[in-house]
Amino acid sequence: MKALCLLVVVVLFSSSLAAPGHQKGFIPKSGKEWTPESLVNPDELGEFFEGDIMLPLPPRGKNGLLDERYRWTNGVVNYEFSSEFSSSQIAVVRGAMDDYESMTGGCITFVERSSESNYITFTQDDSRGCFSSVGMRGGSQQINYPQWCLDTYGSVLHEMLHALGFYHEQSRWDRDDYVTIMWENIEAGHEHNFDKYSDTVIGGFGENYDYGSVMHYSAYAFSDNGQKTIVTVDPNADIGQRDGLSQVDLNKLLNMYNC
Repeated sequence: MKALCLLVVVVLFSSSLAAPGHQKGFIPKSGKEWTPESLVNPDELGEFFEGDIMLPLPPRGKNGLLDERYRWTNGVVNYEFSSEFSSSQIAVVRGAMDDYESMTGGCITFVERSSESNYITFTQDDSRGCFSSVGMRGGSQQINYPQWCLDTYGSVLHEMLHALGFYHEQSRWDRDDYVTIMWENIEAGHEHNFDKYSDTVIGGFGENYDYGSVMHYSAYAFSDNGQKTIVTVDPNADIGQRDGLSQVDLNKLLNMYNC
């Protein structure tokens, strides 16, 4: 009987190991495999440039776009929802819009589209990843929120901050003073996601590098072997949070839009 009980325990333990989507520390390969215990963020799992940026890029890629042509006029973002959104999903996105308006004191506002020519269409396509264009591109542009992005509030804010004009934090010219990119651990074909730009094309909007930015990759982003792809110079620093905008994120946004 003891041998039988031991066998059952071993089988159950082996079965739990065979279900990687439920392991703590699992690195999924797609958003559909993502769980809150994953080591990466849902917005890092798309098939787009840097995971969640829709091409083409503005002429000069940077953490914060210096070219004012890509800013929303007077900070007003016009939007509409595609038909596949449920009322509860709309509530999540509208909650994020309300937070932006509140955090910026109304300097950034979201207005439901009537006839404006520049606007965001929020889509909810679970067959694709989270993605957004960077800045106001002119005409219609998308932010796609599959359910696994809506489940992570910081990722909802992350995609909106792309649309407002910001790239990922680790694209900054000075990132090597703060993080080490572990190139040998990056999945083949994704090395370009870790490009950085010189100080002639990147705008920090008066703020230093921010480990706590909602725009920073997680430590295991695009890992091919389960090892870190980004190691912080400060051993106590945490990166990749998706809880909300950091104070530095907010400061840069306010500075970009002259709030």
